[in-house]
Amino acid sequence: MSCMGGNRKKRDQGRNNSQHIGEMAEMQFMLDAARRRFGVSRPFGNNERYDVILDAPRRLWRVQVKASGASHHRGFAVRACWRTTRKHMPYTSRQIDFLAVVVQGRRMRGRRIWYLIPVRALGGRLTINLYPFGCRKDGEERFEKYREAWKLLGEPDSRG
Repeated sequence: MSCMGGNRKKRDQGRNNSQHIGEMAEMQFMLDAARRRFGVSRPFGNNERYDVILDAPRRLWRVQVKASGASHHRGFAVRACWRTTRKHMPYTSRQIDFLAVVVQGRRMRGRRIWYLIPVRALGGRLTINLYPFGCRKDGEERFEKYREAWKLLGEPDSRG
């Protein structure tokens, strides 16, 4: 076996980690937003709490993008926080405007669902659960109103 072949195998196995999945989700969000005619930018480096800046008709939105394929009963668990060296911290309106979550994975059979959740709706939670297939508990579907809620970002087609 050549040196290249051994490295390739090791490299391919490392691509299914959380960082790679997150970067893929960011790219998919930027593509989906651009298809909806939003201007899309990325901040330089990884120094901000947001991953993407959307240029909407009346303002710029700071968006943190997350991916979830982690099944939790009938739903999907999502970390709605960031980490310091010692603890997890909730996102605030000083850091981001929206949390964009893509639900995907084997259970979705190739489909992709976006949730566009205003940071204030997170209410300081560190984790949220999304139930695209419904939930038996009352009140657990609190984030369903944000499913595919691109309209909350504005209507880019109305730009002059």
